[in-house]
Amino acid sequence: MHDKIELSTAGQNLRLARWAMKTKRVLDLADAELMLVAAMKKAEQESWKVSMAVVDEAGCLMTFRRLDGASVSSVQTAIDKARSAAVTRRPTRFFEDMVAEGRSGASMIHGVIAIEGGLPIVVEGEVVGGFAVSGLRSQLDIVLVEAGLQALAAHQER
Repeated sequence: MHDKIELSTAGQNLRLARWAMKTKRVLDLADAELMLVAAMKKAEQESWKVSMAVVDEAGCLMTFRRLDGASVSSVQTAIDKARSAAVTRRPTRFFEDMVAEGRSGASMIHGVIAIEGGLPIVVEGEVVGGFAVSGLRSQLDIVLVEAGLQALAAHQER
């Protein structure tokens, strides 16, 4: 599945095989902000003081919010949970459950945060990033993450 192409460089002709390249979905800032705003609205309705982070598929921070009153420790925790979900392509609860089952090695995997509250962002079967919240009990953090992901899904359906 490749085509031959010819390039001319400084009078020399080079023949290169060009393989069919795959395309991939990429999370853009507008979609990242959309999720964050939806989660923020839910947090404000409930008077929850949290930090929220969205990262791209490589775990690089795209957008972040620390709501008034959120703990200082929630800042880095939210970022790390989002990064963990994106790069492992798994919910952070997956690793929390492993540790709870006695598989403590799961918490030693580089970049893994074994605390519920981070989910990969999946669009049409492709992981495009991670979204996480920190500042509440983990079971409530995930409620806000899900609100953000639902907003993205509704937007994608339009």
